[in-house]
Amino acid sequence: MSSAVCATSARVVAPRAAVRARASSERRPVPAPNRRSMLASVPALLLATGARPAAAKAPPEYYDDTMEIIALTKSIISGSDLSEANIADFQAKRDVWYNNYQLHHEKGVGYGYANTFNAQAKVGFQLRVCAEKGEPFDPDHTVYNKDYLLEILDRGKAALDEMKAAGQL
Repeated sequence: MSSAVCATSARVVAPRAAVRARASSERRPVPAPNRRSMLASVPALLLATGARPAAAKAPPEYYDDTMEIIALTKSIISGSDLSEANIADFQAKRDVWYNNYQLHHEKGVGYGYANTFNAQAKVGFQLRVCAEKGEPFDPDHTVYNKDYLLEILDRGKAALDEMKAAGQL
């Protein structure tokens, strides 16, 4: 039985010794390029390929429809118009806006669409939850940060205004 134990030990020890020997004889790998050298090569690569920023593409009515959603959302968040007619108009128009532009706002209109979508979705959801509970909507007591929603709506509007002024929409 002792010979079996010795044979097993010899088999286990021998491969380890061989692995160590190979590892010490191999060359070290070439280090990966650092971040600075990679960033320095990006402009050259873009210049060589002729890549340009994506041009914004959206249907002609996109700007006006989005501005209307921004105005309706702000009127509800700020509490300036909490009438049933305004809330119903908001709900109907936001659903149409979402269906029209969810997958059709194309590249380049990013922040205007994203910020508007974010704010209108949160307000719309809050309105529907309040309606299901039978409670009136109170813009000062929502689960969302009112100031933040107003801020992102302003940023979305500013992004779209800049794009329209630059002829990108």
